[in-house]
Amino acid sequence: MKWIQYKVHTTTDAADIIGELLYELGIQGFEISDHVPLTPEEEKQMYTDIPADLGPDDGKAVLTFYTEGDNTPEEKEFYSTGSSLRDAASPVQEGYQDPEELIASLRSRIADMQQFCPFPDPVITYSVQDDAQWKDKWKDSFHPFRVTDDLIVTPIWEPAPEIANENDTILLIEPGSAFGTGTHETTRLCMTSLRSYIHKDTRIMDAGCGSGILAIAALLYGAKSAFCLDIDPSAVTGTQENAERNHIAADRIRAIHGNILEDSAAIKAECPEPFDVVVANILADVIIPLSGMIRPFLKPDGIFISSGILASRGDDVRKALTANHFTIIEENTLGEWISFVARP
Repeated sequence: MKWIQYKVHTTTDAADIIGELLYELGIQGFEISDHVPLTPEEEKQMYTDIPADLGPDDGKAVLTFYTEGDNTPEEKEFYSTGSSLRDAASPVQEGYQDPEELIASLRSRIADMQQFCPFPDPVITYSVQDDAQWKDKWKDSFHPFRVTDDLIVTPIWEPAPEIANENDTILLIEPGSAFGTGTHETTRLCMTSLRSYIHKDTRIMDAGCGSGILAIAALLYGAKSAFCLDIDPSAVTGTQENAERNHIAADRIRAIHGNILEDSAAIKAECPEPFDVVVANILADVIIPLSGMIRPFLKPDGIFISSGILASRGDDVRKALTANHFTIIEENTLGEWISFVARP
């Protein structure tokens, strides 16, 4: 399916004004890119541990938005969850509109506004983007890989891996571009730790399950059951589908939509008894508060595995675990990332 991407190059002072004019034209959302330093409050709202490096503020800003292209009925039927421009930061204005006419309308409103609030004429460009050309391009970099001595992760579009031997377990995964593939260091750290603490009676909780790769790995390792949750409802569907691909019986895995930090009591009500292992591959800023509320979900001799933590944030997570009376029994690092294995 085709989309039209527009870029309005202007100044940081004029960006909000032009944004208001876009709303008047029916553009429901847009993205502003600039080099204005983030406030401490904005930094906290970012879902990442990696500090933003915006470079020096040059007073320039770019507004980006999308409208639907001139598609045939067949093209409109295409929808690519997780990789489509439809899932971009700025919503897509549905229904085709001639781009030259839209730009002319925007320029007319800008000229009217400049009479009351002078600012330089922006440079406005557009280009046609086609999902079909790149929607699956990310798959080119995801190939079968060995996680532990006896576990290989394989995407469903790849043939049986040549690196496998008769003693290996194959984990088939359709990650979707929005979910973890397992190649990332933080996922590898979790899967390696899980291998050491799983037995046939293990009941595991995966907080922030994504594609379900960690829970499924635990079940393939021999765990009895897995309870998964994620703030993204698409993750629930993805986890269930990936479990089916790996022939995991439905009564061994359950996935729900929920935020454990905000709905802890409701989620606890879904769990009849505490778990042997809780794994959370999220971020330091989530692990830190989670360490203060995860104990009711764990057996007294349970294991809490946490990852998704930049090594530079390791001290913060270590202090939080200790302050909440966890005993850290393992610290593992891979690249720039660190994970912790702790007991209550």
